[in-house]
Amino acid sequence: MNPVIFGLPLPRCYGLKCFSLRHPLAIGRLTNRFIHILVVFIGLASGLKGQTEILNKAFLDDVRFSKINDGTFSHPNLKISDIQGTPYLNETFEAGEIITPKDSVFANIELRYNAFTDDLEFKQGENVFNIAYKAIVKKAEFGGDVFSCRSYEVDGNIRDGFFKILTEGKATLLAKYKILFLDRVEAQAFSDYQPARFDIVQVEYFMAVDRNPAKLISNKKGLVKMFGEKSNEMETYISKNKVSVKEGDSLIKIVMYYNSL
Repeated sequence: MNPVIFGLPLPRCYGLKCFSLRHPLAIGRLTNRFIHILVVFIGLASGLKGQTEILNKAFLDDVRFSKINDGTFSHPNLKISDIQGTPYLNETFEAGEIITPKDSVFANIELRYNAFTDDLEFKQGENVFNIAYKAIVKKAEFGGDVFSCRSYEVDGNIRDGFFKILTEGKATLLAKYKILFLDRVEAQAFSDYQPARFDIVQVEYFMAVDRNPAKLISNKKGLVKMFGEKSNEMETYISKNKVSVKEGDSLIKIVMYYNSL
């Protein structure tokens, strides 16, 4: 029987596969068992033509596979059990819903976020899938958090990625989480062996004004500039209230004030 995702049968001709929960992350030998798939949401309302258009964008995520094979994990025999820490903000799947750009809603989906690969994963039965085509997710609500696929600027280039929404309005404040992989270090004359590990969660704050790509908040000057014609007023507010542009709670206050103007 063909696999079914959210009530939609996936034809075998597309070669879409899943991997067992026994192997939650494709590393080394596990790579062959973990194939990225596209989850078809938008086409459900528009019939087979829409489904086909989305599936045509679903071809396997060769870029991410090539990164793994080319040495992101330099030891091919390294297993997930050999790595300390976790690539997830929370390994437990949480019941939630996904809203598409066309405002179609898919409820009662078990979701979690992989901060190492920047992937939104969902579970169906005993199988885990990830959503390869990020832009299909307008919002994903689970575990009391709201994530969204947003365009953002990095080194002059525009990319798409998942962010946690902290507050939204004319300006939307976003948190970008990162978990880094640190390879194992062999024992040497004056140092002990160190196992491979996923490093602690790091967070960066971005802000998107209107429909523009989100920009990294790196300092007060850069943040104030993002407010455009309200820059002088916002600079006065930040200075008067002594709020920090490095702390999430303070940034929420700043952005909420701007949205109230």
